[in-house]
Amino acid sequence: WELYISSTMNSHDGNPISPPTRWCWTSLLLLLLVHCFAFSSVDAFYSPSPATHIIAKNNHVVGSALRSSPVPAEIEGTKGGTYLDEKQLEFCKAYLNEHHKSDVLLPFTLAFSELGAISAKKNMWMGGSYSIIAAEVTDITSNALHIEATVQEGKTPKKENVVISLDSDPVKGMARTYPTLPQIDPLKLNHASKIPIDNFCRRMIRLCNIVKAHEATGKMIQMGVQLGGKGVGKVRDDLFLNQVPHNRYVRQYFYEMATDAAVEAAILCSNKQFTNRMKMTVMFPEMNPGMDSYRIGTLLELARSIAMKLAEQNLRVRVCVQGSMGVGIFTAIPKQLNGVATLLQRMDWESGPGEESEGMVGDYVNFGFVGKEHVVDFKSGDGDTPDTPQDDVFIIICPQNMLGVDCSIIGPLSEMIDAAGDRPVILLNPDLDDKISAQGQQSVRGRQQRMDFSNSFETIYQFQNIYVSGTSYFPILGSVVKLGPSEPWVAHQRRDLANDGGEVYLPMYASETMPESEVLMPLFVN
Repeated sequence: WELYISSTMNSHDGNPISPPTRWCWTSLLLLLLVHCFAFSSVDAFYSPSPATHIIAKNNHVVGSALRSSPVPAEIEGTKGGTYLDEKQLEFCKAYLNEHHKSDVLLPFTLAFSELGAISAKKNMWMGGSYSIIAAEVTDITSNALHIEATVQEGKTPKKENVVISLDSDPVKGMARTYPTLPQIDPLKLNHASKIPIDNFCRRMIRLCNIVKAHEATGKMIQMGVQLGGKGVGKVRDDLFLNQVPHNRYVRQYFYEMATDAAVEAAILCSNKQFTNRMKMTVMFPEMNPGMDSYRIGTLLELARSIAMKLAEQNLRVRVCVQGSMGVGIFTAIPKQLNGVATLLQRMDWESGPGEESEGMVGDYVNFGFVGKEHVVDFKSGDGDTPDTPQDDVFIIICPQNMLGVDCSIIGPLSEMIDAAGDRPVILLNPDLDDKISAQGQQSVRGRQQRMDFSNSFETIYQFQNIYVSGTSYFPILGSVVKLGPSEPWVAHQRRDLANDGGEVYLPMYASETMPESEVLMPLFVN
């Protein structure tokens, strides 16, 4: 470029332009070319997103059409074009506009509407020249939030109406600032609750997590409960889990929740809507082996409750406990499971003559150990002997690795699951983490395969308390729960009511994945 300019550019009198002047022309031309190239690249990068569209005050459509919603048609209350009833609609609009304008509505407008892409484009060269200063919800439908946004460009603010899909992904200009999250499976939404307010709140939780409005997710759970929802993520008050032994109604409360989750998961699995690899983590104080309040009877009662409920659904259940592992004089079983196999068969199953579950044990409920040889398949009789029915569901109590040689449960457990095929396998309070071992076992070799196997189990129920630290079990700060295979994860904070009025578990955070401590701790402190 410099050679070209120096050879062609002359002054009016025909003399060559001086070097300083030549450099000025060169710089100006290069700056112009770079400027034009940058704007063409920006226009290509910020292409309109299919997630939203913008409607100006004169109803001129600026963006593209709104993406269709995957909400199932079976949601109660959506017939006739309705979604939320009048009371719910007015409450949601007023609550969001009054309490969540800055942490929810403004980030929503920036992340999920074309106003955000326009803002990123115009502020690239001069930050602050285009800003969204206000946002207000005007309507809520089964597909979208309707928001009236106030945009400041220059000295004159103007109004823009934007429509944000409840299943939005961030527009391209905001994808780096707000990384997206997977869509919620419509079937999972429908199984958890068919009530519209629950559907709305759960989809709002996903959007809140995308824009990092973590505190607002707990408010969405509260709003769903308050406005007549099913009670998704709600934990009952006055559990008093610091009192050991627990009251009988407290144990029964957990038994019923875990049992309902197991039955629901088995039904979903039979319909090919859920994996057959399941796990449940029930860790209130009497179920936590790391505490001196651990009670083996509570664990066995929980296993009995789940097994009998599944058997009542005409399913044959095999309750299994791992056997001895190790080599030579170091053969043993985990201390947590010491005597469990014997106690299982000796405990009262109410299966005797004249009792409520007469004949269940030995027919619909059987016992075994961990291993492929304990999987019973259907076997046809030869005329003199009856048919051998197959096991339909397997419950494995606290499978875990041990210290030492040949003490990994992964091998026999994986063989058993392969032998079970597509039949449900429920792990109750598993601990599949590697333990210290010799001869290179449970070490670096094969660790990724063991981790992949452990992670292949989907949580169908979890209740786990949160404490101040890992070594102090008092006081209880709260809990992390997942109350069913289709339910979200919800973290609660335990709060004492004034004047010894009891205790409540207040939702603080919700998501579709297990909450991380980095997210929870600031919420609990604040």
